[in-house]
Amino acid sequence: MIAYNPINLDNSDVRQQAAAALSKNIITQEEFDRIYAAYPCSLYTPNFFVRIGLFLLTILAALCCLGLFMLASGGSDKSLGALFIFFGVIAYGVLELFIHVRGIFRAGIDDALLLIAALMIVIGCNFLSYHMRPLVESGMILVLALFGFIRYADRLMAVVSFAAFLCLIFYRSGESPIGRTLLPFVVMAVSVVLYLLFTRLSALSRLRFYRSGLVLLRVAALLSFYAAGNYYVVREVNAFISHHSGAIALGFLWWTLTGLVPILYIIRGVQKKDLVFLWTGLGLVAAAVFTFRFYYHILPAELAMIICGSILIAGAWSLIRWLHEPKYGFTSADINDPALLEGLPIEGLILAESFRPAAGQPMDKGVHFGGGTSGGGGAGGGY
Repeated sequence: MIAYNPINLDNSDVRQQAAAALSKNIITQEEFDRIYAAYPCSLYTPNFFVRIGLFLLTILAALCCLGLFMLASGGSDKSLGALFIFFGVIAYGVLELFIHVRGIFRAGIDDALLLIAALMIVIGCNFLSYHMRPLVESGMILVLALFGFIRYADRLMAVVSFAAFLCLIFYRSGESPIGRTLLPFVVMAVSVVLYLLFTRLSALSRLRFYRSGLVLLRVAALLSFYAAGNYYVVREVNAFISHHSGAIALGFLWWTLTGLVPILYIIRGVQKKDLVFLWTGLGLVAAAVFTFRFYYHILPAELAMIICGSILIAGAWSLIRWLHEPKYGFTSADINDPALLEGLPIEGLILAESFRPAAGQPMDKGVHFGGGTSGGGGAGGGY
């Protein structure tokens, strides 16, 4: 299953929640230090810029090693193919070694090694097979990317596996005239099913380490559903398959889906307080506008951008003013403002650890009285 220690991943998540609570002044520094000490984590996860630097250095080191291997090998396609596959397997082995010995987790090194391993195997198989069918290549990429997501919880591999699966559907459907005709509807149906599946999987506690990747897969499913009904995409794909451009059937349906789907995404996101739907819908509004502008030029581009920009500025200013006080679960106030967060519940795990007495320090039980006894001609006993 996953290559990382689940306890380390859980403790890392608790530390991240505690750091977020500390930055919002929900907990004190002393409470944060106690949480940090109570949940040890041996994983190494640097900041974003260090991660980029380590990624580039790993790529450079791997290319240098590959160059040395290529100097020692022959020049034939078969020898190069076998070398690339061997180098990909070696990259997987080095990745496992770094994870278990150095404890790297999203450190740039593991990202680069995983990407190199998958690419080397794909390139090597292409050298060995000469003319690999796109359908077979898509299936191979799907298997490698799915393995990378399941084994290493890599979010890029999750997106690549989804794209490879769509390519698999595309090439499989393109083999028959009926499949080419029904391709947009097939992709939309598959996108709906996969979105529901990803949403259900992300709610399972045993798959908590894959939630960030599943969120990206939900976004990818929403994007693929829209792309399958976008007029520009449908027309260009049809031209690519049939080798001639021109008007397409059911044009009114594709134009309706192009303009309506982003609005439905936004409405769904507002109703369910779902940021995945909301941000995806807002982004796709721009795609719908650009699609319309590609075929119909009602206004000059400069004037259209001025009008749209003015509308967006006025709308944003109005929403900021209206949502200054929270309404229906939305607010424009700074979420880091302690006054806004006052009274909100903290994660139960952090609360329990934050207010638990320190180890080895007995709790103050107050004044404790014993009991008194009396008997016979006098009193006896003790307090």
